Amino acid sequence: MAMTIKGINTGIIRKGDDFVALALKIKQPRNKETLLFLPALVLRDLLIALEHRLWQHAQLAEEQCLALNNARNLVVKKMHTNIPTIAEEELRNADATQRVDNIELSNNTGENLLFKFTLHGGETLDIEINELQIALVVQAIIQAINNAKMRELSLRLSSLLDFLPLYDVDCLDNSSFEFDTYQQPQWKLDLFNYYLAMVYQYTDEQGKQQHCGTVVKTRSTSESKSAEAISRRLLSYSARLGKLKDKPCQVFVRTIAANNAQPLTQEQCMRALYQLHQSVQQKHAS
Repeated sequence: MAMTIKGINTGIIRKGDDFVALALKIKQPRNKETLLFLPALVLRDLLIALEHRLWQHAQLAEEQCLALNNARNLVVKKMHTNIPTIAEEELRNADATQRVDNIELSNNTGENLLFKFTLHGGETLDIEINELQIALVVQAIIQAINNAKMRELSLRLSSLLDFLPLYDVDCLDNSSFEFDTYQQPQWKLDLFNYYLAMVYQYTDEQGKQQHCGTVVKTRSTSESKSAEAISRRLLSYSARLGKLKDKPCQVFVRTIAANNAQPLTQEQCMRALYQLHQSVQQKHAS
């Protein structure tokens, strides 16, 4: 049976200036308490899922948003009266078996989001978060990070929630690609609508024009300001694209596919990126 949430509390475990894990204590009905520890990548995945539902809420009509906010306020008020205590000793002597190694959003269709948490000790927990609880859960996570004065972590996490990197590419002189692949689970791919190909055009140290590229999945079309912002943020995320940070470059973006039931294959993504690259080269040549 899935664990439901009556109240939560958060804290940060760090080693010097480095983030180790977010401590998440959950108070369940009958006041049972469970303490979990979420490393950065697991925390990012949890936030991606929660942010997606908040994004869906933002698309609702004004009257629906108002009703949702009123219902949320009642739930938040009740949760504030059920905040469990996290003792400093629990953070100092964190139980490694309670570290979350992986999370999966196993059900995203109703008002409750069902997560599967796989713990380092081998246990699997099903945890249910009601959509009216999401804003408070996100707020508690952000507050813990801010209280620990880890602004860089907060900025990095928030910059990675509205897209999924799939491939990063260096375009070679013989028109072939050298690329890295990011393996993304299906549950995360299902949260995004559009596959975008992006080609970056820049000048290297020898004054020669070069190109690199990427394929991502987002909720933004190629013509949107959001896609433009993502193209800039990718420079801080990707090892291949990082060389362009603070360098002048042009970015060309094309929507490959939208709202498709089946994920695109590597071949389909590379073909689309190749076609965009050829188009950019032809435009420059003319």
